[in-house]
Amino acid sequence: MPRYSTAFGMDVHLRSTTVCALDAETGEAVTRRFRGNPWGEVAEWMSGFPGPSLAAYESGYLGFAPQRELSALGVDCVVAAVSKVPRSAADLSSKNDRNDAARMAKAILSHDISPVWVPSPEIEGLRDLAGAHDAATARLAAAKQRLLAFLARRGYAYGGTTPAGNPRRYWTYDFLRWLDKVRPADDGGIRALAALRNEVEAAAETRGDLLAEYRAAVAAGPRPAEVETLQSIKGCGFALAAAFASEVGDFSRFRSGRQVTSYFGLAPKQRSSADSVRLGGISGAGNALVRRLAVEGSWSYVQARHQRIGDHVGPVFDSNGEYIDQWERRPEGWRIVRRDAR
Repeated sequence: MPRYSTAFGMDVHLRSTTVCALDAETGEAVTRRFRGNPWGEVAEWMSGFPGPSLAAYESGYLGFAPQRELSALGVDCVVAAVSKVPRSAADLSSKNDRNDAARMAKAILSHDISPVWVPSPEIEGLRDLAGAHDAATARLAAAKQRLLAFLARRGYAYGGTTPAGNPRRYWTYDFLRWLDKVRPADDGGIRALAALRNEVEAAAETRGDLLAEYRAAVAAGPRPAEVETLQSIKGCGFALAAAFASEVGDFSRFRSGRQVTSYFGLAPKQRSSADSVRLGGISGAGNALVRRLAVEGSWSYVQARHQRIGDHVGPVFDSNGEYIDQWERRPEGWRIVRRDAR
């Protein structure tokens, strides 16, 4: 990181911004609060200090809007990873906007900040669509669960088995035909059932419309080839591929798969000392949506068939070095019939 004459630590909020200008030579600090976030006024105030300079603020709910505004006005501004900004016990005991801005300015001069990659507005739009699609999927699942809970409370059970001997699944064509015949005895139950069905149908329609818009945005966006390539991996559908590609953005910024694993919080926690090596669960850092979709995709891959179409009894399959699975072809598809720990 180059040497700066002035460091601008910023504590950014929705309706105000506090900036601390710290002189590297004299250590003099000048702090000012701007109400309403007039970025032009902020940039003009910063231009009155000696350069070269660097402005930084912690990543947070305001995203990258302040960085884009100041960069367009000629200010060298970065977004610092909040998890890597050093903090002391004194910082935690006396926290306010002025102190937070001063702490960020000191971190800039001591080279203790880690700038995050700033996506383009197009990439950020795809990230927003990924979150909206996930929220719509969650609303649909919650609406379906409320309807099933209503049926259970009223004693209606969708039973029976398929020709293969498996329990019949919900939300199939046969289930909806059976649901048409459900008639609660009371008027309130009839109205509640109708309302719950309408809720499910509306949530499904909203999710379908949003998915169509999501696919169109990905096709017209900057990463359609990457999304298409990712979907060639077993267990990786459109939702995972699009969310992963939009979150990564520029694939060249990662030099290895280990960095990608760490970025999405899939690397294990570690508490080691001397000859003692202790690994815990995953760190859980990064985008939780992509991490959850990746876990679901990996389970889909494990449950998928790994034999040729003509095979009736599949060979053993090594599941990530943890289990030895024996697969068997049944009328409903390939199923694990034996699992032995290694």
